[in-house]
Amino acid sequence: MKKPNQLNLLLLIIGFLLSFQSIAQLPNPAMVGYWENWTGSRYVDLIDIDDRYNVIQLSFANAKTGTDYDMEFNPPWTYTEEKFKSEIQSLQEQGKKVLISIGGQNGEHQLDSDLEKDVFISSINALIDKWGLDGLDIDLEGSSLDFNDVTITNPVDNIQRLIDAIKEIMNNHYQTHGKKMLLTMAPETYYVHGAFKSSSDKKGAYLPIIEALKDSIDMLNVQLYNSGAMYGLDHRTYEQGTADWIVAMTEMVIQGFVAHGDIGTYSGLPASKVGVALPGCHSYDAVPHQDIIAGIKYLMGEGPQPGDYTLIEENGYPELRGMMTWSINSDKTCNPSYGFVNTWSKIFTNTPYIEIDNVAEIIEGNEDGGKIEVTLFNDEFNDELNSENWTLSNLPEGVSLGELIRVSPTSVQIVLQGNASEVYLSSITDVTVTISADELKGKLEDVSSNNGVTLKKAVHKIPGRIEAEAYVAIKNIRLKSDFEGTGDYFLQFWENDWAEYKIDVPSPNTYVIAFKVATSMDDDEEYSIKMTVNNDDDYDYKIVSETKYTNWEYYIYEIDLPKGEHTLKLDMSTGWCGLDYFEIYTANGLDNLKRNELSLFPNPASSQIKLDVPHDGEIFISAINGQTILHQNVSQGTIALNIFEFSPGIYTVVYTELNGNIMRTKLIIK
Repeated sequence: MKKPNQLNLLLLIIGFLLSFQSIAQLPNPAMVGYWENWTGSRYVDLIDIDDRYNVIQLSFANAKTGTDYDMEFNPPWTYTEEKFKSEIQSLQEQGKKVLISIGGQNGEHQLDSDLEKDVFISSINALIDKWGLDGLDIDLEGSSLDFNDVTITNPVDNIQRLIDAIKEIMNNHYQTHGKKMLLTMAPETYYVHGAFKSSSDKKGAYLPIIEALKDSIDMLNVQLYNSGAMYGLDHRTYEQGTADWIVAMTEMVIQGFVAHGDIGTYSGLPASKVGVALPGCHSYDAVPHQDIIAGIKYLMGEGPQPGDYTLIEENGYPELRGMMTWSINSDKTCNPSYGFVNTWSKIFTNTPYIEIDNVAEIIEGNEDGGKIEVTLFNDEFNDELNSENWTLSNLPEGVSLGELIRVSPTSVQIVLQGNASEVYLSSITDVTVTISADELKGKLEDVSSNNGVTLKKAVHKIPGRIEAEAYVAIKNIRLKSDFEGTGDYFLQFWENDWAEYKIDVPSPNTYVIAFKVATSMDDDEEYSIKMTVNNDDDYDYKIVSETKYTNWEYYIYEIDLPKGEHTLKLDMSTGWCGLDYFEIYTANGLDNLKRNELSLFPNPASSQIKLDVPHDGEIFISAINGQTILHQNVSQGTIALNIFEFSPGIYTVVYTELNGNIMRTKLIIK
């Protein structure tokens, strides 16, 4: 063997250091999660993500309008640039890695020329530098991989440009920052495993990318979902959603295979670069968690064979890198919350952690005596509990920790004391339980969880008023300060936004529902909100306006409601508006006030009407489309209202007493 010269030796050392850095930079074991970059009912701020997620994929970078290659990323509206950068830095200071992901189901990205490749490179470099990110995730799907004549060693031009672009991005990052840029990938099985028994177009389209960049890839997480059945290396088919599926598909990625036809050979990746990628609880093809544990334990050589597939490597792959899920947001809203990352903990760590859950429903105003169950894993509680070692955060004012009940060495119930002194704005889902290490026999570290417990808004009793912010679930709703300066709140709805409310109806009846809304849309621009009860189209109503206004207005409708507890959903169909509150009353009022008991004359009328009102209250006159065209406070006695400016037609007149009783009648204007 020849003795290497100094230059060769230096290159060998640099290569070794870069290789070591590639391995050491990514957390091990890795728990990778995709963070949904849009607000909604399962939205979570970066800083509130469960601490065990140590690789966070920001999903997704988008192409600028008119391109599929000039990339940008904008934080959701809840963030300023400064706050977004600050939360990314906070995660990184904890040893976590934050990457930007491109692609996804809706992303379409192809580099059709060298010019597009150059723009792609510069835009990705700028994006990573702007936000101080650790790397890039390639999650191309669908039309982004719409190629014919796929071969592993001689990629088509678009794939080769992508490979070259990634290499240059990584080189630029190293030259600028002096460290390796992390690179992960999350292809679908169709574009990897699919080439094993078929050479049809697009199958295997990811293989040339993986093969060309295998030395640079830090973690490959093939999506073991949205797939259908696939062949394993034993030439038998395996269905998604099973332990066999996990074992067979993962070993295939590690071992490699000769692809069908003329595609070539995929040489595989070390287990230390491979993760098991599975969906959260929201997906129809989610794998039961006991099967996840059984499959991965077998893969790692730590457990028995869980099914029919037999590993080629009989000792398994103890260096398996970790797990990945779509998505962090979905995992947060699972039951139990963060159940996926809990499963990862059970497989890959011995670190103590807790799960928290309601023993029974805890309702606004009746919190006293409510119980929160805490389950401890990888440790045991002390025989004697000390409440000074327990901290509960984000409870409503007036509610605190009362008593601790030790159910078992690993289970404790927290009994709440006191009732809320203020009305909830919405259900409380961020109650945090933190337990000092002194309360644990192992005394390794404090444990904490902020997901799994919900303190529910009380169900709204009908008749009555429901404030817009008193929702139980929302999508993309924005809570705003009242522009009338009262300090109250209102909800801002944009198209496709929705909010849900729980109502308790005492008896089946025809009810009146009145909405207080406002918008500043252009003149004659229509907007509408669809309303459903229990998602039943039989109760499909719309709030419609064709006139611009900037002050609060009232819309009044009739709605038939059955007896019992129901979910009332308001869904913005077109346009936008603000909702302050809505009121629901029986159509014939209370205390035997009958529907047509309101005395109004003359009727029909053309210029003026008179009404006899028994008490002080309010009068609403609404057009047939629901828009309130007159709203006036009235005093007891006979009142006169001028109507000569109203167009001929049929109108609804509603009289509401200060105590909420209501009467109504029809008015015909000639």
